[in-house]
Amino acid sequence: MSDQPGDGAPVERQHVYQVRLKMWLHRGEPIRWERPWGLIDRARLEDEGETVITDLRIDRENLFAGLFQGIEGMRIGGKRKLKISPHLAYGDRGIPGRIPPQALVVAEIEFIEERIWKDSHE
Repeated sequence: MSDQPGDGAPVERQHVYQVRLKMWLHRGEPIRWERPWGLIDRARLEDEGETVITDLRIDRENLFAGLFQGIEGMRIGGKRKLKISPHLAYGDRGIPGRIPPQALVVAEIEFIEERIWKDSHE
């Protein structure tokens, strides 16, 4: 899949978007999730746990470095496939039972729509 830029508004940091995210290990083995993550009340899994659709705030706390950096310049409606080095993904730790240490991760992310969400600090 090549990048599909999307025709919506630019994706901005600190905003919340509904996203579709699918990840694989570098040899093509899908990363499956047991339960959805992100803003759980609106999250769901598809494709036997291979795809998560969730509301996600775009910041360094919610995204690992490679995904945070890799979405730069995207727009709503856009899709992008990223190959992310271990040091920008899950590093030496990995995620036990899901992602081995030092794994190269391939991620496909799509921005579906922006969500209206107020920070409790505002």
